[in-house]
Amino acid sequence: MVDPAGGQATKPESSRPLILVVDDDRSIVEGLAILLDGWGYEVVKALSAAALEAQLGGLGRVPNLIIADHYLPAGRTGREVVERVRTETGQQVPAIILTGDSTPERRDEAQLMGCELLLKPVQVGPLREAVEALCSR
Repeated sequence: MVDPAGGQATKPESSRPLILVVDDDRSIVEGLAILLDGWGYEVVKALSAAALEAQLGGLGRVPNLIIADHYLPAGRTGREVVERVRTETGQQVPAIILTGDSTPERRDEAQLMGCELLLKPVQVGPLREAVEALCSR
């Protein structure tokens, strides 16, 4: 397939690994989407757990990865997002929890859920390593 804007060959959307990105900070969501798209991933963006839930039924396939902020609007958390996606899909979808909270509780919670924990501000190198490792599972 050729991208009409750049004339470059691109993968059809459905063959690209799918990543869900949930964060209440629009600049983080948009920045992650640009990075991930550039790395060859399809991205579904949401600014809250509720916004993601509204999109889950229409995905058409199981996501390869979830990237969620820990603290979300309406008192929701990244943990809830991960649990909801896993329940909805019936699969143990890999996940990265992003947070500025470096307490032992956050690390323990992520570990118990089998999630990667990355502290904000997230560096591009460690993020890419985590994304590639988790999407290749």
